[in-house]
Amino acid sequence: MPPKRTREHLVRQANVNTTTLDPRVVAERTRKHLDQLERSNYAEMSIMSVTGEDNEQGKYGKSRARQIVSDKRNLKLLGSSPAATKKRSTMNVRSALLYPKNLATLIEESGIASLPTSVPTYLTAQAPTPSYPPRLICSVCGYWGRYKCRKCVLPYCDQKCETVHAETRCEKRVV
Repeated sequence: MPPKRTREHLVRQANVNTTTLDPRVVAERTRKHLDQLERSNYAEMSIMSVTGEDNEQGKYGKSRARQIVSDKRNLKLLGSSPAATKKRSTMNVRSALLYPKNLATLIEESGIASLPTSVPTYLTAQAPTPSYPPRLICSVCGYWGRYKCRKCVLPYCDQKCETVHAETRCEKRVV
């Protein structure tokens, strides 16, 4: 009787020889990804429909879909409370709605960088080191990511998510 052939696990043997990325490279890529997200999330608000009037294209026009949520809302309170009868908002609320600012701008304007280091501020706050390792969450579906990509070190949970990650997300950093 011939000897029984065992399955060869070429994929596992190939994975042993892979090299991991330098933590500095991963940190730099993550920082660039966060900067890109910050730029894409910050949008200038249009002042056209803040007054509650509809624009020329009607309620369901193309420009209506691209407006920010705070542009679309027209809040009407029922009842006789002071908030319901008040017709004008304060200047602070109005300027916050019309001129949104990102976090970096708000921190610069607050002047907390000029405070002494003994005063606890947003810039000097520190959390203790965590006692548990960071949770890995799948970059595709949001489930527990048990494996990491060898190129970009983003976590994924199974082979289906690995193929989606390799085809669409790897090194492209699309969230």
